[in-house]
Amino acid sequence: MIPVRQRFSCEVLENWQDALEHALISAGVNEVVRPGMRIAITAGSRGIDHIVDYLRFIGEFLRAQGANPFVVPAMGSHGGATVSGQILVLEGLGITEESVEMPIHASMDTVLMGMTPEGLPAYTDRIASEADGIILVNRIKAHTQFRGPYESGLLKMLTIGLGKQRGAECCHRLGLKNMSKNVEDISRFLLGRLPILFGVGLLENAYDRTMAIEGIPAQEIMAREPGLLERAKANMPHICVPNLDVLVVDRIGKNYSGSGMDPNVTGRFYSKEIPAVPAAQRIAVLGLSEETHGNGCGLGVADTTTRRVVDHLDRESMYVNGLTSRVAESGRIPLYFDNDREAIQAAIKLTGKLCASQLRMARIPNTMQLERIQISEVLAKEARDLGLEIVGKAEPLAFDAEGNLL
Repeated sequence: MIPVRQRFSCEVLENWQDALEHALISAGVNEVVRPGMRIAITAGSRGIDHIVDYLRFIGEFLRAQGANPFVVPAMGSHGGATVSGQILVLEGLGITEESVEMPIHASMDTVLMGMTPEGLPAYTDRIASEADGIILVNRIKAHTQFRGPYESGLLKMLTIGLGKQRGAECCHRLGLKNMSKNVEDISRFLLGRLPILFGVGLLENAYDRTMAIEGIPAQEIMAREPGLLERAKANMPHICVPNLDVLVVDRIGKNYSGSGMDPNVTGRFYSKEIPAVPAAQRIAVLGLSEETHGNGCGLGVADTTTRRVVDHLDRESMYVNGLTSRVAESGRIPLYFDNDREAIQAAIKLTGKLCASQLRMARIPNTMQLERIQISEVLAKEARDLGLEIVGKAEPLAFDAEGNLL
């Protein structure tokens, strides 16, 4: 295997403090925030660049205006759909009361705000609904299982994140092909009934670093989010070498993607509505991230995995996600083996390749960090032609005495 560096657009904010302050002012913070207001700020379940700093900065800004800000978990059914589980997810992302210098008020209780004209129930977090104002903070990016003008972003945070398990379940009830429309319809309903002050939309480049921060007044979120989504899609990372036989993924987890490993990278979607070209014929998953706390959601698209992964699964947490989203495939367990070597060997065998020297294989740490990857030796010339930089010599994969990668 040869270590290579993939090159992507590296647009990045040089001074996030100035950018965030400008975003808050552009969103109208000085006009909508008054002394004494209790303001809920959303925090989701994804690993986002500088998210702890951003939340702390927003809290400081609001307190300087005399407001009383606090954080609410906004992650649907993640964390096993329990208060303790969602707090644990936030802690795994570094979000604690000490780090953001604000209280964190968590509850799975929801209130029914009413029925949309389309007949959908609109639920929201009880604590947030009782606040004087709500600020939506989230990264805007392509969703892993559906397409539309609204995918992962501020409106999904409003409908599914703040909707908790009940709201997420209702939004998913009509299937993935209706998700973007459901998010749109429920958001329009909630925006007219909840004290949403504004949104802070975060855009990241292919290296997971913030490239833009957008402050959007509540009444403009629906109009502006689709354009920001297209900008985010244009800057997504990917595996540059096509038509792989085997893709080895060191770790999957909810901190990398809602689907454990991003289908926008692997090309394996649960939804048949999304035309996709799989990056590889077979996928081997070797481990879970610590931050996912045993939630192996997304493991079902892999072909092989390890006993280590299976032994560390929190089935309850994983199954809650599958039941809520109505995607049973996400919680399925593939062929699993005693160690990394056997899982990789099995994936290779499943390709039917007779000549190992012609194997088109890549190894990635996860689907979020794709700058440095490994490719099999046969791909060296193709990689150079595609503009990848060879950063080391070809060496065999190294395993320890138990058959696991060093």
